[in-house]
Amino acid sequence: MIKDPSADGGGPSPYDLLAPAGVTPWTSHKDMQDVSFELLARHLMTPVTQQAWDELRGVRRRLLVDLFLYGVDPAADIPLAVADIDRSTAAVPDPPGPQDPPPGPLPEATARLLDDLIRFDV
Repeated sequence: MIKDPSADGGGPSPYDLLAPAGVTPWTSHKDMQDVSFELLARHLMTPVTQQAWDELRGVRRRLLVDLFLYGVDPAADIPLAVADIDRSTAAVPDPPGPQDPPPGPLPEATARLLDDLIRFDV
């Protein structure tokens, strides 16, 4: 997971602060309720970690924190992005000449989409 840098908030993520207690974005809500016991057992309960736990133990506040996290797998995503770039920058084929047969009809889904998008209302 990558944190949105524009949503910095001036400090580390609550997940970063609670990582020593084993908290991740995949920690269940039920397990999050018991994190305070783990923090106390490891002598990690401080005002800062208490605030981080408070942010993550409530569903609404946790969803707000999770809103700015992005699931990115660079090892899988970079080759796909490179392939997309290569495909979009590939040479454009020559336009059909007068001796070439006309292109076939549009696929039905494309035609319906164009019909929905193109309006001639004045």
